[in-house]
Amino acid sequence: MPDVGIHRKGEVDLPVLLQKLKRELGGRVGALGCFVGVIRGTSKDGKKVKYLHYECEEEAVKELERIAADIEKVPGILKVMIHHVIDDLKPGEDAIYILVAGEHRAEVFSALPRIMDRVKAEALIWKKEVTEAGEYWIHETAGR
Repeated sequence: MPDVGIHRKGEVDLPVLLQKLKRELGGRVGALGCFVGVIRGTSKDGKKVKYLHYECEEEAVKELERIAADIEKVPGILKVMIHHVIDDLKPGEDAIYILVAGEHRAEVFSALPRIMDRVKAEALIWKKEVTEAGEYWIHETAGR
């Protein structure tokens, strides 16, 4: 079963996830890749961001499991971890961790953007951007 989760701020830690991944796979791993989504301090239209508010549906974990399981079927990919934080997050704080273990770097490098694109497009996770000028829900599509 894939290693995924939805967490509150402070409940998930990147170094702990990385060590768990290395411990579980031992000598089979040739490459580890990681994507960390970090809250930006400036909105797309140049306004100062106070924080982002994340919410999700209960099914979000199942969607993350499905995405991770699909990528784990790719030849050369050994394990995928997807852990998303659902809370009010200030600029500089981490929102998502995606870790991929594989036999070689090429498979790992190509998997990271595919996973993030699918999370944005398929997972029932929403974010509201709160700036000095107001607040609004952000609709994102894959590839952004």
